[in-house]
Amino acid sequence: MKSSESLGTYDLWRFEELQTPDHSRLYHLQAIGIGTLLAESLTSYVARLAIAHCVATGILMEREFTKYIQKTYGGANLHTIYHATAALNGTGSMATELVQTLEQLTLRNDLRFLTLLSWSELLPSRNLLRSNRAWCPVCYEHWHHSRQILYEPLLWSLQVVQVCPQHRQPLRQECPHCHKNNFVLAWRSRPGYCSKCEGWLGESSNDEPEENIESKIDWHVWTAKSVGQLISACPQLTSPLKERLVRNLLAYSDFLTEGNIAAFARLLQMPKNTVWLWCKGKNFPSLVELLKVSYRLNTPIFDLLTSDAINTDLKKTASLMPVQSTSLKRRSPNFDAKSIRKQVEDFVNKDEEPPPSMREIAKRLNHNERTLSRNFPDLCRIISARYRNYRKNNQEATIKLSCQEVRQIAFELHKEGQRPTEDRVSALISRPSFLRYRQVRRALLEACQELGL
Repeated sequence: MKSSESLGTYDLWRFEELQTPDHSRLYHLQAIGIGTLLAESLTSYVARLAIAHCVATGILMEREFTKYIQKTYGGANLHTIYHATAALNGTGSMATELVQTLEQLTLRNDLRFLTLLSWSELLPSRNLLRSNRAWCPVCYEHWHHSRQILYEPLLWSLQVVQVCPQHRQPLRQECPHCHKNNFVLAWRSRPGYCSKCEGWLGESSNDEPEENIESKIDWHVWTAKSVGQLISACPQLTSPLKERLVRNLLAYSDFLTEGNIAAFARLLQMPKNTVWLWCKGKNFPSLVELLKVSYRLNTPIFDLLTSDAINTDLKKTASLMPVQSTSLKRRSPNFDAKSIRKQVEDFVNKDEEPPPSMREIAKRLNHNERTLSRNFPDLCRIISARYRNYRKNNQEATIKLSCQEVRQIAFELHKEGQRPTEDRVSALISRPSFLRYRQVRRALLEACQELGL
């Protein structure tokens, strides 16, 4: 028998219920770029969340959002709110409801910064957001080649922003393949791809802007960067914006025109009554008007809205800068419509394999694609339809091959003692993105059923 000296005393185990963190219903997906000029939009976040769950955006909203969103705007049924989806990035109740719903489902607390809700006290909603989706094709192309996540910055959704501040290129609103506009959020929304035909929206840098619009690009780049300042500041906003704006306008009026509102309005090139109402705090300028005032006062828009001090270095009238015309219409001085129509007709009559897209034809002819579509809509529709049919047939063949590949991978994984999950299969399949297609996922499901899984 062992001596009692060998016995020891040990701490008692304490059987207490462990506090485990709450699990989110949907993935705790991190938003892109919060606090920067190119912060992600809320509609982009919804589309990426759907991709992460391998479902269409419309299906995600119907299955997960319906019980949280009120029926005022048709609930979470995308079919009934297509034309209003721009408001999901804005300052009103639709944005508020979607933010609250998403934060509840993902357990995130920073999604309001993907909208303009932080500026709702000041910015009127009228003409604030564009009704259709817009994008910079060069951004998409760059992100794709550098293997960055594709997304849509909130900046692109604002109506006043017409160019990409990084690439100095006009934002696009028309798909280069099907020539259709996209809703801001649609059933098959996917960053970087058309929600109508699923065509790729990226392209390499265009030529330099035509001479007749180059001078206007500077104004639009300045506008985009100024609006980007407001977006990047969303997480830090705390001040009473309206009162500060009124104080700063009155301070500039005192400094520049000794408090003469009529003279101040003339310097700003604004109606006297409009400026008087601003200075009295009875009305507030739209975003476009704020940008013009900021530009003419040579003061960053963010400082105009949040600073406690005005720019006293500014010389009274000499430093007030005129705002240039905001039109970005392109005109080609050497556009011979008759000759170019003949060349486009040659492409229509030519039996080229594979058929070229309108983008490719525009490059070959050295003319802007939108110019061709505007001048020869009948011919461009034929070319686009032919290319679309080719892509559809080619896609169907590729989907069929992907189904076969998925089955083969599933059986090989099972043979190696591994369960053929979507994650494992997507790491081995040659086209991981094709798992988003219903037919490919069904092929994987059927393979698992055959294996008794």
